[in-house]
Amino acid sequence: MAESPESTESLVKREADKPAHDPIVSRSTSGIMLLCALLMTGSLIWALYDEAIGQRPWKGIQQEFVARYTRYLNSIKGNAGRTEEEVKASAEYQTLAEEAKAAEEKVRPEVGEIDQRVRTIQGQLNAVTDPFQNQRGRLTVINYNIEVAEGSAKDKYRREAESKKQELIEVELPANGSGDPVVQKLNYGQLEK
Repeated sequence: MAESPESTESLVKREADKPAHDPIVSRSTSGIMLLCALLMTGSLIWALYDEAIGQRPWKGIQQEFVARYTRYLNSIKGNAGRTEEEVKASAEYQTLAEEAKAAEEKVRPEVGEIDQRVRTIQGQLNAVTDPFQNQRGRLTVINYNIEVAEGSAKDKYRREAESKKQELIEVELPANGSGDPVVQKLNYGQLEK
């Protein structure tokens, strides 16, 4: 059965010919924008004044101190060099300087020996550090596996950790003299020591 044209028209709502009133489109907002811009500019000026002057009344006192202290330092600058020269020329200073030089000469061989020992030990540490850290990292992984494992797997990881600690690792240690490096095989305990 065909519908009549009257019943179809009643279901469709007709749009108005004139759009609804929109305040954004129908009037200018430039006055509001100008007012907001002026308020923001005013608050910026006030914030800058408050930051630079209002909250820091001691700035004038600081500038006055700098000026006075600079004048004081300039007034004593001429005497500073003479005072140092007078001290260095005194008999007491000369005696202390000679005693210091004699003490340095007395301990110079011992200081050289200590420096050589430090260089040797530092060279050994440099040679051992990487292999030790690698072995320690592997043991850390195995220890983690021990913690999270259950039952017989724990025992397996414990045996693996013990064998890893006993595993010998080649390390090139620097020679005590100026010769070739010495290759040694060390286990984890020896590396740690």
